Amino acid sequence: MKKLYLLAGNGSASDWWDDVLPHFTQYQPAPIELPGFGNNRDPLPDSLHGLSLALEQQLEPGHAILATGINALPVLHLLVRRPGFFSRVVLLSPVGVLLWKRRLPRLMALPGLLTLVQTLLSHAPKLFSGQFSAAGFTPDYARIANGYYRCRSFKPYFRWVQPDSALTLFDQITDRIELIWGEADKIVSPAHAAAWEAVLCRAELSVTLQAGWGHYPFWQHPADFAQWLEAGPAGFAAHTKAGRLLLASHAALPVPALISIESSDDPRLAPFLQRGAPHGWAVRSSGDDEDGIDAANAGRHQTFLRVASADVAPRSADIFASGVRCVAVQRMIHPTLSGVAFVRPLSAQIEWVEGHLEGLVDGTAHPSQLQLSRMGGGWGAQPKPIKLSPDASSPSQTQLWDFLQAIVAAFHQAHLDIEWAWDGEQFWMLQARPVTVYPWQRWLTSANIDEILPESPSRWMEMAQRGAASSIPHIYAHWDTRVLDDNEKFSALYQDASYINSDLFLARMFDWGMNGAQYAHEVGGSTPAMPIRPLRWLISLPVFIRMLFASRQAINQLDKGLAQWQAELHTLCENPQSDQAEQLARWWLRFYCWLVQQNLCIAAALASSGGNFLGRPATVYQALTASTHRLPWETDPATPRPQGMSPALQTLERWPAAIRIAHRLGLPGMRGYYSQVREHFRDQLMRLFFQMHHAMPAEQATYWFSPVESPRSRRGSFWQTGSAELGQSTTLLIYPGKVSGILGSDILLVDTLDPGQHAHYRQASAIIARSGGILSHGSTLLRELKIPSAILPDIPSEWLGKRVCLNNGQLSLIE
Repeated sequence: MKKLYLLAGNGSASDWWDDVLPHFTQYQPAPIELPGFGNNRDPLPDSLHGLSLALEQQLEPGHAILATGINALPVLHLLVRRPGFFSRVVLLSPVGVLLWKRRLPRLMALPGLLTLVQTLLSHAPKLFSGQFSAAGFTPDYARIANGYYRCRSFKPYFRWVQPDSALTLFDQITDRIELIWGEADKIVSPAHAAAWEAVLCRAELSVTLQAGWGHYPFWQHPADFAQWLEAGPAGFAAHTKAGRLLLASHAALPVPALISIESSDDPRLAPFLQRGAPHGWAVRSSGDDEDGIDAANAGRHQTFLRVASADVAPRSADIFASGVRCVAVQRMIHPTLSGVAFVRPLSAQIEWVEGHLEGLVDGTAHPSQLQLSRMGGGWGAQPKPIKLSPDASSPSQTQLWDFLQAIVAAFHQAHLDIEWAWDGEQFWMLQARPVTVYPWQRWLTSANIDEILPESPSRWMEMAQRGAASSIPHIYAHWDTRVLDDNEKFSALYQDASYINSDLFLARMFDWGMNGAQYAHEVGGSTPAMPIRPLRWLISLPVFIRMLFASRQAINQLDKGLAQWQAELHTLCENPQSDQAEQLARWWLRFYCWLVQQNLCIAAALASSGGNFLGRPATVYQALTASTHRLPWETDPATPRPQGMSPALQTLERWPAAIRIAHRLGLPGMRGYYSQVREHFRDQLMRLFFQMHHAMPAEQATYWFSPVESPRSRRGSFWQTGSAELGQSTTLLIYPGKVSGILGSDILLVDTLDPGQHAHYRQASAIIARSGGILSHGSTLLRELKIPSAILPDIPSEWLGKRVCLNNGQLSLIE
């Protein structure tokens, strides 16, 4: 008999399950307690990752688990590391989505409030009877109080569960997961199920919304709860057409009445049809093979519109005959306007026609088009109260924008392809699917990434780049949670190659009132016009202060974090498994996400450093002569590394006391020291890359370390639509000096600055790069080596091989 591990939420203890234990017959129930809960006196971890490690140590793989509330998060973090660890995963009212919007986390951050709440729960839980009790049911308040009294993790949990770290890499989970909510849950609203559909976008996800249940059904309905668990998976498939519509309706979005059926003779169908539909019914496929996160497969199955009630069952049977598991039956809307919108929090690209959407789909009607963006400028028009048609009852652009953004928000800021209709009185959501491939009006750049990766990076590198792209930006929520509202990826695709998604950074600068050209100055490339807004900048001062201290705090943890990642890598290497390459891939994906997040924190520390008047210590480049771990294109772990002893990690040299105090107090003048930190961190990463490169099994290395088929073909910066390419916007002086020589030999001319070419650069009199930024690693290297250098985007090709003079960033031809 398989075990069913039972893990309750914050404040719980194993005896919280006592009422339900006698009712299990198909499972061997096994209540468990994490460190700091109940009688578990193990030391407290410092993060959700640590909590997931502690959870794994208590369990045997291959069994089922039921986790409730906030303790669903350690289970999901375990699945990120160990896919397939559980035979079945059931999550009851999970906590973790929309954290930056919820009132409770903000309240609990107030000084002393957590202590007060735990004290009240430990001594007077009846004060919270509205959460614990239900109609005709009174819980055992003594047991509740005892659980909260013994819970050492109650307060730390609110520190561990933060918007920037709660959901890291959850979009990579592929296990089968069952979500269950009580429709009467007063603590975690069932409306959150729609957000989980977007967060667990690749999991095999089903959702059950149980009428009459509250937040604690294992107390309130123990027999029914055990019976439901042992009856097997229930509910509806979440990642389907019908699934998203049902979730949207539970999130209070305007969805026409619908039902999802699994056979044409479903007994629920006839009562549903009796509600009537003056304009008939829409009968649509709701297959598992369509509307997915990675492939839309639109139009794969047949759709019937304006179907009479008597014909719904036969039309459903026709669709089932094509192999579809579910069919959605939905009341038809008679619209005055209808359309399709590709929507993300930053912008929406919309087409619409008068009347029904059929005219747009079949091409018989010429659509109106509109591109809206809260960024304005090159991204599109800002939403305004302008009517969409001459009809007096027509909605405005602002109303349409608000409606579309409400849908996106319910699905955790997901980027969606939405079908909508306006019936003269209100908007209706007809369908929503994830956007798979779409050329947004999004600003991309190869600047910076060209300096550290070859045009065709390895499959190993590209796998991590794409897998971590959604989670990396969450680190910005340390100081500005609006980055979670934007939900922009760190990198995006153009012609199946990865580029830096500048929208991620420019959206923050837009909200901070900063000139977008500052971004291009630091990383290279160019930006659309985005002028400074002094009032926004002043309003953003609290954000800058949070960024200053949060980024400096992150710097303090770099060496500790590197040591932890190295220890995990060594454990994998010392205990090789049959799926060693897959385990290394999961480690590499998680590590890559972390390392880029730390680089963003270092960049934020540099941006808020306030100059380098406190000193500019030497970086590791001063000591690089014959280092085996520093190579051209060293940032791609697939780059061939010489055999030999793995270079050991080193720690950053201790700063003088005065510098440590300035760092802790957030004083200006620290840029030199943070540059030292950045290059030290990069050097330690190369040491770990060296170790990981040689840990890859030889039989797998051929595949993983081979280059991808689609190289980066665009240079500089450009719209993702491919409609414009502006390249490098300005010239930049890296290091001053006057040098004469032959361009291409004495004075090197390179496309980008690869810091792995340091040995080659040392031999040059001067260096000119066609693109780059003042804060890139390559620029730091050249300043460290004191080599006259500049970034000059437009150099006449006929000058190559001729004598030129580079004078403090100005290049001239010597006749």
